[in-house]
Amino acid sequence: MSSSSTSSEVFYRKWRPQSFSEVVGQDPITQTVRNSLASSRVAHAYLFCGPRGTGKTSMGRLLAKAVNCLQLAEGEPCNTCESCQAYLEGRAMDLVEMDAASNRGIDEIRKLRERVGLAPMAGGHKVYLVDEVHMLTPEAYNALLKTLEEPPPHIIFVLATTEAHKVPATIISRCQRFDFHRLPLAAVVSRLEHICQEEGIQIEAAALQEIARSASGSLRDAINLVEQLSNYYGSSPSLEQVRDSLGLTADARGRELVRHVLEKDLSAGLKLIAAVRDDGVDMRQFQREVVNYLRALLVVKAGAEDTLDLAAEEVEEMRSASSAASSEDILRALRGFGQADFREDPQASLPLELALADHVLGPSAVAQVAAEETEPVVRPPFPTGHQAAPRQPPKLRARLQETERQAPQPPKPAAPSGEGESQPPKPAAPSGEGESQAVEATPAEATTTAADDLLKRIRVACKKEDHRVAAYLNGTCEVKSLENGVLVLEFYQKFSFHKEKIETPDHRRIVEEVASRLLGQTITLECTVGERQTAEGKPSTRGGHLVQAARQMGARPVVGGKGGSSGDPRNEP
Repeated sequence: MSSSSTSSEVFYRKWRPQSFSEVVGQDPITQTVRNSLASSRVAHAYLFCGPRGTGKTSMGRLLAKAVNCLQLAEGEPCNTCESCQAYLEGRAMDLVEMDAASNRGIDEIRKLRERVGLAPMAGGHKVYLVDEVHMLTPEAYNALLKTLEEPPPHIIFVLATTEAHKVPATIISRCQRFDFHRLPLAAVVSRLEHICQEEGIQIEAAALQEIARSASGSLRDAINLVEQLSNYYGSSPSLEQVRDSLGLTADARGRELVRHVLEKDLSAGLKLIAAVRDDGVDMRQFQREVVNYLRALLVVKAGAEDTLDLAAEEVEEMRSASSAASSEDILRALRGFGQADFREDPQASLPLELALADHVLGPSAVAQVAAEETEPVVRPPFPTGHQAAPRQPPKLRARLQETERQAPQPPKPAAPSGEGESQPPKPAAPSGEGESQAVEATPAEATTTAADDLLKRIRVACKKEDHRVAAYLNGTCEVKSLENGVLVLEFYQKFSFHKEKIETPDHRRIVEEVASRLLGQTITLECTVGERQTAEGKPSTRGGHLVQAARQMGARPVVGGKGGSSGDPRNEP
């Protein structure tokens, strides 16, 4: 820091690095630039990319100061010569800074090209520092291209950007590119401790860690936070005051909620969420704290706690908290709370309550309730002999029986004399009894009904995963068999395209997962092609279920505008 720096200057400018050794967390870059300066092999153009607050502009200014230093020592500027003093005091004439965000057009670049030919005012090089270079227009890039490729020997370009992917490849290929990374937590805390010590600010290490963590790897943001806290709370802000200022007052309750989640204590978790809401805490911030803590628990559970930048005491506490839960359980909770949606109302507690209830109750409980209220669980096998039909819930069975009673029955021709002895007609039910007693279904009919029910349930469940899969299963196939965990779907010949779609890996996986969930066992899907069977067991190649029902009621299909005269035996009554 220069001795001429005033006390009124903001911290991040006052404590800007004045030598390469003061640059925090970018050692490979500083070492490379310092070596190139020491060996007088300075490039004509540099591209500094990376997140905000990681030292790109500071590095550009250091490069400009060092390349014009009169007493350069091993690549480091001396900060004492006349040239260095000019840079420290902000009056250097050979450093031209331009903000491309506000000077992004071709006219500004043309003016820059005209000035490039001018000789340096004091030192041996003139440095053009273009910040946010990704904001230039395509025309401006084209105007800059030739000058950037072959500038005069006394010109150095330093281009800085936070979005390198927006910079044309033709520009990048003409520069030496350096990628600045987010700063490690320990490096930011160390720099903050130095600044606080020099400024007479007393902040405990835990508070500095919270500040550094909130800055997300940006040293400038962290220094700004320290200055704001010292201005508001004085020279000795406490940990509670720091957390309150950063919006982290609910941190302890976030960990407490995670404990209730892992213990599956729904009542205590709901009460805690309600208390947080009633206290006016930002629910989105509270969600982020819960998600971050669950993520940390998962990392600790996996044995990768070295990547968390946490104190040993915190790691030990997390290891103890995660010991009673499995990694799968923590992962499911992390996914559930991470997907909580606050777009409708940022202060609503419902998204967190739903995430908690879903984790505690589990999707299996919800699926079980739905299965009991809607359709039966079908057990294999289906088409193997005369087996008992799967048991159906009373409500569903009553509906099916009521439908059968209300359906019109086709007239049955009288059996010729002497032919009815082998199959005597069933006696009619006594008056008044036929309406209250359901007719028992044959094993074949019950098996067909169960197969249709299973296919319908699979189709409905697939619709929630991918509506295309449900469409491919709608009226195109039937359950051929289900045995030893293998579900065979037979597609009708004219729907072979749908069979190919279902057999793609993604669609097959959806059907297998849905069937496994509905049947309570691991299911493997196989697809075949066959002919649609009529009620009499004969192949049917034309007409849908309405035509079949009409035939059963004695109707004749009309072919070519003439009833029953086509010569097709299927048209006979």
